[in-house]
Amino acid sequence: MHSTPAEFNRKISDIARWTDSLGFRGLLIFTDHDVVDQWAAAQMLIQRSERLVPLVAAQPPYMHPYTVARMVTSLAYLYGRQVDLNLVTGGNRYRLRSIGARLDHDERYDQLVEYGHVIRRLLTEREPVTHSGRHYDLTEATLPSPLPADLLPRMFVAGSSSACDKAQQELGVARLRYPAPLAEYDPGAGELEGTGIRIGVIARDTHEEAWRVARKRFPDDRDGARLHKVASRLSDSAWMQELAQEARTAGDAESAYWLQPLRTFREYCPYVVGSHAEVGEVLAGYADLGVRTVILNVPEDEDDLGHAALALRTAVSSRS
Repeated sequence: MHSTPAEFNRKISDIARWTDSLGFRGLLIFTDHDVVDQWAAAQMLIQRSERLVPLVAAQPPYMHPYTVARMVTSLAYLYGRQVDLNLVTGGNRYRLRSIGARLDHDERYDQLVEYGHVIRRLLTEREPVTHSGRHYDLTEATLPSPLPADLLPRMFVAGSSSACDKAQQELGVARLRYPAPLAEYDPGAGELEGTGIRIGVIARDTHEEAWRVARKRFPDDRDGARLHKVASRLSDSAWMQELAQEARTAGDAESAYWLQPLRTFREYCPYVVGSHAEVGEVLAGYADLGVRTVILNVPEDEDDLGHAALALRTAVSSRS
């Protein structure tokens, strides 16, 4: 966390207001050692908004599946609001080991499958839940309040490895991933069918204005580039390795798909930069490949998010 509590509260309140006013569904809340607890942030967002749905990262080493289910039902009871779940394994081996999580990459996804099944059973079954598995044991577990059917969370799993693909199929949920450039996908392969993508957007009225904003926000940074190389070596996340390789080899031409924010260690996702029409065309291309959820990276301000919303509407209108 790199802000004071007052600054953080103000930013959370602003983003919640922007999200509601521009008609977005919700906000992704991730988890890591150096950010505020995701459930505390989710509650703040609910209190400061009227409609948005927090998409909360749920990671086995941080929280037992029973506690996740109890948090979902508690927020539904207190506020009458839905919370979605992003099931994640974590990619930084050293941070995982610091809290005693020593499973390797594929084993973490095996655990995540069991984690998701237990959470779903607790949220949907009306009888006490008994479960005996490799990672979790429950005996006639019950929640303090039932979850209304219309507040059942949408569930996602995050990753791009074969282990994640297997977990997605076993859980029957949508997968979130960082996208490659459109040209790298075979339109007939169905690789992105039903998935969600996380991507940054810098859109403006013209191509030139968008790129002025982009280069001012993410200038060249040698120190950041070195940090990015170190961070990529510490991670066993398949998608971070793929993006790191892409960032090392990609040029810096003003193509819509841009990796400078990742290359300089300022952000963790690709960006799409251009006019509303140019960005809309790229987003429509992902939709044509089967993408059904778009998670935008954190906006700079309300105007920034407003321009992204215009680009998204352009994408939608181009497909209607």
